[in-house]
Amino acid sequence: MVEIPEHLLKRSKSARERMTGQAPSSDDSSGIDESQNATPATEIDSPVETPPQKSEETIVVVEDAPYVNAAKTRNKIPWWAASALLCLPIWAVVYVGTLERPDVEATGVLQHGSEIYAQRCSSCHGTNGGGGAGNKLNDGEVMITFPHMEDMVEWITKGSDGFGVGTPYGDPERGRIVAGGMPAFGDVLNAEEIISVVLHERAVFGNSEEAVILATELDHTIEAGEMDLDMYFDAETITSSEIAEIFEETH
Repeated sequence: MVEIPEHLLKRSKSARERMTGQAPSSDDSSGIDESQNATPATEIDSPVETPPQKSEETIVVVEDAPYVNAAKTRNKIPWWAASALLCLPIWAVVYVGTLERPDVEATGVLQHGSEIYAQRCSSCHGTNGGGGAGNKLNDGEVMITFPHMEDMVEWITKGSDGFGVGTPYGDPERGRIVAGGMPAFGDVLNAEEIISVVLHERAVFGNSEEAVILATELDHTIEAGEMDLDMYFDAETITSSEIAEIFEETH
């Protein structure tokens, strides 16, 4: 008869008790190495946290346009040059003020008026219109006294007696009052001669561009035979309005 070892019997008994749910006897459990029946626990590896990776930033370099680079690299205006540029307008005004107006070339009506002035007017008003026994005409004075050309023609035609002593004449704002001494030329000079001397005085002494233009137009009108100014103004009846109509016919 085969003899079963004791430790195998105890192990078999313990297995039956576990299957039937019976508590193992104290004597049997002492001899069993529980460490042999225990199922080793499975170690679960905890996940390793991976540190967040930094995203690489893409640096985009935008190049300036050629004209921007040119503006950045060109030489700047020095401060002293900038101040000089600011003074240019002032210098221009001063420079223009020093220029002298070119002399008006006396031809046709203007030449005729210059000759009449030298013969009839210069003894009182001066060779260059600077005045004397008569009022000053140059430096624009003639234009201030007579802004309208027809008023000047009427004054020369009628003279002091035609207007009457104490009567205003010329521009009312100038405040000129007839004091006597101005002769009437209506019976001495014809219409063309009076108009010629008036245009001469306004163009030369008054620097009037309008007088120069009107003299040129009058030359063309007379040469074309479209106007006859050989008549004489009637000093007693002529008015500035009638004289203005004559100038209108030249345009």
